[in-house]
Amino acid sequence: MSHSPIILRWRLGPDFLLAPKAETELALTLADGRTVTLKPSTIGLRDALLALVEGADERHLLALTGGGGGAMLHHYIAKLAAGGIIEASADGGEVPLIRLIPLQIEFSLPRAESLPQRVMLNRFAYLRRSERGAILQHPDAPFDVLIENEACGRLITSLASGSRDIRSLTGALDHALLALLVSPGFVVDADAEEPPMRQSWEFHERVFHRTTRPHNDLLTRGATYRFLDQWPAPPAIRPHYQGQRIALPGPGSLPSSSSAALRDVMENRRSVRAMSAEPVSIEAISQLLHRVARVKEIHPGRHPIPQQTLLRPYPSAGAIHELEFYLAIGCCDQLSPGLYHYNGEEHALTLILNAEKAAAGMVAECAASWGQPDQPPHAVMVITSRLPRLAWKYTAIAYRMSLINAGVVVQSLYLTAADLGLAGCAIGTGNSDLFAQATGVSSWEETSIAEFGFGRPA
Repeated sequence: MSHSPIILRWRLGPDFLLAPKAETELALTLADGRTVTLKPSTIGLRDALLALVEGADERHLLALTGGGGGAMLHHYIAKLAAGGIIEASADGGEVPLIRLIPLQIEFSLPRAESLPQRVMLNRFAYLRRSERGAILQHPDAPFDVLIENEACGRLITSLASGSRDIRSLTGALDHALLALLVSPGFVVDADAEEPPMRQSWEFHERVFHRTTRPHNDLLTRGATYRFLDQWPAPPAIRPHYQGQRIALPGPGSLPSSSSAALRDVMENRRSVRAMSAEPVSIEAISQLLHRVARVKEIHPGRHPIPQQTLLRPYPSAGAIHELEFYLAIGCCDQLSPGLYHYNGEEHALTLILNAEKAAAGMVAECAASWGQPDQPPHAVMVITSRLPRLAWKYTAIAYRMSLINAGVVVQSLYLTAADLGLAGCAIGTGNSDLFAQATGVSSWEETSIAEFGFGRPA
């Protein structure tokens, strides 16, 4: 690093304030407005911490301590970095190049690495717009890279377009920047073969996994109610569609409505795709919906969290129950082909207008997914997510929680279908565009995330 044209400086993050409070005390104002008092043991250490406001490299910080406070200085830097309070900037002299935003609690400045002959951007790295500007991210990296100089952006774009021989990089800072990006994995050896286990991970899967699960990092996840003071939580009961309302038969409408022992049902459950020539009955559909998806209770929100919750037969994150249920009917003894929305609080269906073509497409998609395009199910249960209901409460994990909720429902559908003597099988893929076409609802508001085909067994 001593011969590098890049200087690494520690800097206070933009959401924090640091100011003198007493002779050897400092007032640190956090992002949420709270103030914490720091009590450095010497005036020199206090001055070194104050230097973080404008930014300083470690050599200058150590000089400010008077030479004897190195251990305490590194203790403070480690604590402040672990809290995401300070960042590191890589500057070309006095010209800002990139900002290193710590993501891990145990963060340290990257080491300059020797460069391979040919380099390229890691296939898991991506550049996007953030509130602070263009930011380079990688799901396994210990920090994000905020691009503060257009030349750095051009270098990243060049590496993303393909492999580059380092001899072709003639910019004064190119090699120094690359050396900083090799150790955290943003830049890789273009000639190195990717291990098989790593090959099996796709880009979106790795990003989703690392972002939605804790990894000893500084990312905020969980119940933050970040929109509490910005907009009201969407209502628990979805606004009804305009269309014919169809009351479903009562839960005891089947000739044998008693259930087998849970152990027997679980042991006998199978994925069954063979359908009878005789259509599924509306009584069977009613039983399936009543057991799995009905609304049992509606609980009003309470101060200070005015969010309605529900009680349904299956568990849901925070009792929010963002899932909705639709039926794409191919053939049923008392329902015409089309798409129906299930009103769980009324145990009734609403026929969605002008959705017959999309519903037929959903049934055909299911049959194709099963590998039997000429043998479609009688009906497809389309499970959708009103994700803003979850995201109003949960940060970073809302979609993950919705998928978990849908997985619970799919198991309930399997077991209930088996208990009712129905054929049924989940679908590995589903076409969310068909749902949007059928309902006219924006996918930002509600989108299909799981499907389950079923019918009368052969």
